[in-house]
Amino acid sequence: MRCLEDEVVEPATVADHVIPHRGDADLFWYGELQSLCASCHSGAKQHEERGGLRFGPDGWPL
Repeated sequence: MRCLEDEVVEPATVADHVIPHRGDADLFWYGELQSLCASCHSGAKQHEERGGLRFGPDGWPL
């Protein structure tokens, strides 16, 4: 999903929680999931969850 936004085709290998569960069992088991590649899940998504900015393909913050 994020790779496609950056016009990169990468296979999804990780089921990611759309809303971070942060230990909440209900969100962990029943929360909405999205498919991400491992590099997006380990890099961009976690950076964003820690309060970091996300940048679009043009280099401007989203």
